[in-house]
Amino acid sequence: MALSLEKKRLVIRSATIFGVVVTILGSYFILQSNYFRPEGGFSELLINLGIFGPLIFILVQISQIIYPIIPLGLTNVIGDLIFGHSLGFMFNFIGMLIGSSINFYLGHRFGEEFLLAFINDETYQKYKERINRGNGLKKLLIIGFILPLFPDDIFCIIAGMSKMTYKEFFKLILFYRPISLFVFTFMSSNIIQFIADLLFGW
Repeated sequence: MALSLEKKRLVIRSATIFGVVVTILGSYFILQSNYFRPEGGFSELLINLGIFGPLIFILVQISQIIYPIIPLGLTNVIGDLIFGHSLGFMFNFIGMLIGSSINFYLGHRFGEEFLLAFINDETYQKYKERINRGNGLKKLLIIGFILPLFPDDIFCIIAGMSKMTYKEFFKLILFYRPISLFVFTFMSSNIIQFIADLLFGW
């Protein structure tokens, strides 16, 4: 039996609240635990996992792009802290590229019914006006890709519903998403490391 739209929205809201709570509790546990420090057991575990460590992280990142249960792009920061700036950026971007492409496909395949599970009717009507009106959608995507606080996962779904080709969408991702990804991740990672050192003596 298919879920109604309201039940789908309830499931998504519940998952979001759960993700926020887990993120807060998990962040505190990680920061105060010796296991997750740079020379702790977690680093050794990642080394022992070999290629599977990055693959698992990329899969997590893909799921986060499709629907961000962990808020504020913290998986980007986690990748940076675990793998370093260069590899972390590469793994983050691979996951982001694949996840965004999946969102584009989902928007193209399922359209309005899929999108409405994530946003309310009023927000949908606001974005709907931009879908095929001039360069409105392209500007919306650029803003969403550059500024990390915008719901760019939703924008990717909307792009899939529009007349925009995947080739054009892919070019926008390649050109604009690395900018915000690198700046936001680098700054957030350093801030978190500073706080961890200040409060927990990392």
